[in-house]
Amino acid sequence: MKLKKNKLSNKERDEQLDYLFKSVYELSQELRMTRSLFENYIIWKKDVKKFTKHLQYEEEKRKSEARETQQATGSGTPKTVS
Repeated sequence: MKLKKNKLSNKERDEQLDYLFKSVYELSQELRMTRSLFENYIIWKKDVKKFTKHLQYEEEKRKSEARETQQATGSGTPKTVS
């Protein structure tokens, strides 16, 4: 007799996929709710301008770091620190 391989049937595979899709959907709903609560909190605390400035600063910081790493890896020469 041949031994049964540890292979899923189509029905079991479909059930697992269905479970995964439901989990991802529930997580996306939770994320939307958290985002909404966070946005309402910022508006309630009247920190919108301050928070926006912080986000812009962080974005510029990430962009400059990305440029530095791109320049350091792209030129082929070692980066010198002054």
